[in-house]
Amino acid sequence: MHELQDEHYLRAVTELGDTRKIVADRDIYSQSGIKLVASGIHITSGLYERLVNHKMLPSLDMALSIENMLDPKAILQDVLDLIQTNDKLKKVADAIDKDRYYRRIILAIKLPAPLAFKLTVAREKYCHIYQHSMLLLIISVYLARRDGMNFQEAEWVATAALFQDIGLLHIDPRLLEPSHVMSADERRHLYAHPLTAYLLLCGFPELPRHIADAVLEHHERMDGSGYPRGLHGEKISRYGQILAVAELAAKMFDADHPEMSWKKLEVMLKLNSRRYGQGFIGYLNILRDDPAVDEPSGSNDPECLVAQVRLIAKLFEDFNQHSDPSCRDEVFDFAQTRLAGLRLELFDAGFDPRDPEGLIQLFTDEPECISEYAPLLNEALWRFKSLVLAISRHWPEEIKNHDRQPEKSERAWLNEMNLLLLAA
Repeated sequence: MHELQDEHYLRAVTELGDTRKIVADRDIYSQSGIKLVASGIHITSGLYERLVNHKMLPSLDMALSIENMLDPKAILQDVLDLIQTNDKLKKVADAIDKDRYYRRIILAIKLPAPLAFKLTVAREKYCHIYQHSMLLLIISVYLARRDGMNFQEAEWVATAALFQDIGLLHIDPRLLEPSHVMSADERRHLYAHPLTAYLLLCGFPELPRHIADAVLEHHERMDGSGYPRGLHGEKISRYGQILAVAELAAKMFDADHPEMSWKKLEVMLKLNSRRYGQGFIGYLNILRDDPAVDEPSGSNDPECLVAQVRLIAKLFEDFNQHSDPSCRDEVFDFAQTRLAGLRLELFDAGFDPRDPEGLIQLFTDEPECISEYAPLLNEALWRFKSLVLAISRHWPEEIKNHDRQPEKSERAWLNEMNLLLLAA
């Protein structure tokens, strides 16, 4: 597992050693055979410079122990504490926890010591990632239970949820700051985190392969638009589908996203029905009548919504006007397929992008409809942004070469789309 070592995780571990007792349980060597750390040595930030330029054998997770290391009982307590502080989570948990289901599931999780060590580092140094993992575990177990999975399968889902974002510990934490705008190169580091977590979990043969596979798949989408492998349909396991929906639904339960309402989540799932597994919207209907998830007042500014309607219509019109079907290639086909699906979904939801003024007039005639369309428009714009990001992921040279002077661009539709979205 030494291939997962990197400077960011090493810094987190060694800094944690300044406040928590971390001890080497065995000698640690460099790949060339130099002993770097002797068994019994306390790990602190003073060792960082000595270790950072070496690939270590064994890896830190395999060689170190930490006082008060996480175990299933401690994880259970963290989960129960989170449930008690979030009314929406409590409603979800109560729906399946009459028989102490969460307690039984979490206490049954197999947690090898190196994974417990890494999870402890996450809790102490990457609190947001750890809390998000707890949230995903709660939602994923609920979805698994409602989906008819047996106890063993629900345990696999819980374990996968616990570790699906553990790969984020191996990227520069600066990239995860909300205010940071990632470059294309930085975004590729982010896209690698499912593979990093997958490789980590594959190092423990005592864990069923279903767990690692689900972690690898949690950013895949049923229409093939996800990453890292662009899987389609049933090639994505039901476990991976659950993790994907839990990631989306988590925004509704996360205190960092107080604007997320049931209505927005419902629209997101419906408008992305081809991207997520079937049935999950029904499982989340338990929140439909909860007054705590009503749309916040003041969030539907009519002028802003009118501008969004016209922007969406222009994005479609520009693609039709500036793209040249006679010069079609894989980038064009990719965009055309994605936009055709979005156009159909918008039409089914009552918005024809070819007639923006019709929807704008509806806002005037029936202002009560505004709250129904606001999340739809937000999600549609996100889908355009997602398309640009997907193109930058698969064909990075396209975005780099088409960020200015649209009149000189050989791919004017992409340039126009990128510039309009950046200005929105």
